[in-house]
Amino acid sequence: MKYLPKAFVLIFLITVFNALAKDSVSRSEPALQAGIDYKIINPAWPTGSKKTVIYEFFSYMCPGCNAFEPHMEQLSDQTSEQHEIIRVPVSFYPQWEPHAKAYYALKMMGELDKVHKSLFAAIHQFKKPLRTLEDIGDWLFASFSIDKQAFLSTAESFAVDNEIRKANKMVKTLGIAGVPRLVVDGKYLPDFKQLKTADNIIEATLYLANK
Repeated sequence: MKYLPKAFVLIFLITVFNALAKDSVSRSEPALQAGIDYKIINPAWPTGSKKTVIYEFFSYMCPGCNAFEPHMEQLSDQTSEQHEIIRVPVSFYPQWEPHAKAYYALKMMGELDKVHKSLFAAIHQFKKPLRTLEDIGDWLFASFSIDKQAFLSTAESFAVDNEIRKANKMVKTLGIAGVPRLVVDGKYLPDFKQLKTADNIIEATLYLANK
């Protein structure tokens, strides 16, 4: 019996191992098709970040956004330091604008993280009539001892108005027709209807964020 040189055997084993590893990775990745599972946005929205930005378009008044919030937490848990999640509150209707302003005001005041989930719960779970900035201000003071006048002043500021205008421009430019929606790095728009389940949406978003 002839024996193959050790170097040849080693090269052969490395080649087989790499092929198997590549096949394993490809089988673990979702089989996504551009134009079907996600849309390529052209021109892409400039994120201005060195990280891969995942935009979440939402409204506190949207029941679907409330239901999707636990999945956003799941997405956040699975991202790395190379990713950044940025929420963008939309104002499709005049009734939604106070909540978009509240989002940016709370963010500027450094109060957003402790209020975000509770504001969803107050509206959808506890049915609080938080329809105006005054209503939201009263609730913030009662629930978190956040100064109402400071909140209202910030919510009606030029800085918040500027953020609202930017959000509205993003919605129009990126073709956001409903919420919740995710946009990856300003150029990939996962099709929620095609992907069907929240788990599929999160999986597809992570895949696109790592392309």
